[in-house]
Amino acid sequence: MLQQTLLTGIFVSGLFYLIFHYRKKTVLTFVFKPLTTLLIILLAVLSEPEVSVSYRYLIVAGLVFSLAGDVFLVLPTDRFIAGLVSFFVAHLFFIAAFAGDFGPYFGWGYLIPVLVYMAIVLKVLLPHTKTMTIPVLAYVLVLMVFMWQASGRGWTLAGNSPGLAFFGAALFVISDTILAYNRFVKQLKFERFFTMLTYWLAQLLLALSV
Repeated sequence: MLQQTLLTGIFVSGLFYLIFHYRKKTVLTFVFKPLTTLLIILLAVLSEPEVSVSYRYLIVAGLVFSLAGDVFLVLPTDRFIAGLVSFFVAHLFFIAAFAGDFGPYFGWGYLIPVLVYMAIVLKVLLPHTKTMTIPVLAYVLVLMVFMWQASGRGWTLAGNSPGLAFFGAALFVISDTILAYNRFVKQLKFERFFTMLTYWLAQLLLALSV
């Protein structure tokens, strides 16, 4: 019952954020963007754990830093670097969660597809990043390890948690790719809708993986 209530709240809050964003109700977007992520954190905190305590704490810590990133990116002044750092730290916690217990996972079969994808992303982004090249390279590196470890855990361990985390990580990478393309290469008409849809689905699957 509690999980269903929180899931409904997440859906409604995210929907309100998108509506207010496209209606340019800026003040209300400041409320509903972080509120949606906060409800996802509550879902992780209040759910009955099916994993180790350390995994749960690390995922929740990553979600909290993602919330900080949400706050920085929704501010009227440009806090992109602060947001990038927050999500960088969030990914470190996620990596620690994925690599813990039975990891880390060093298989080339998990790494090569991620390397190919990230190489394509960098080929598209780097001609446009200018002074942001070093931060972008650092973030892509941590994102690559994040996806690598999620892949290794997802294909090695049985149960629902590894699969949920794997698809959550994949959606997180897709969301960041859309966001980066929109910021550095070309503005997309419905970027916010697709970025936030994939981002919140990613966060939701990571929360459910605990």
